[in-house]
Amino acid sequence: MARVKTFLIYLILIVIFFIFSNVMIYVAINTTYKYKSVEINTAIPTKVEVQATSINGFAKAKINNNTENSIENKYLKVQCYSQHDILMGTKYIKIDKIEAKEEKEFEVHFNYNKVEKAVISITDEEQVEADKVPEADRVSDSQRGIATIISALILLYFI
Repeated sequence: MARVKTFLIYLILIVIFFIFSNVMIYVAINTTYKYKSVEINTAIPTKVEVQATSINGFAKAKINNNTENSIENKYLKVQCYSQHDILMGTKYIKIDKIEAKEEKEFEVHFNYNKVEKAVISITDEEQVEADKVPEADRVSDSQRGIATIISALILLYFI
């Protein structure tokens, strides 16, 4: 009977530690996000909130189409800038269709370092295609895997 009580106490301690560590991880991660400044360059009423840490972040946008026409085949363009106005990267969110007098919410995550400002605009599909990186300049997954293996072997050689 004493052994069962001991196992029960250990089980309770493990559950309490698990819950405590999950709560602390959640608090630690969510308190590191800071609100960043946003510049909106669109005629359509848009509310945007950008939060970022030193290595990643996200942007939440709410577009309110108060016109009589629907918005179709557009992209919400999120440009992330550093403290010295250097473009860190651009993310696009496809807007399929927003009917007249309708409101939609969008969210995009980014992995850019030290983002301090975001510029939001709505663009056409042609501009998105022009901004994309050419296929020849992209690194494929197989190239990335080979580079990882080679770098690991070099690291092991010098250790």
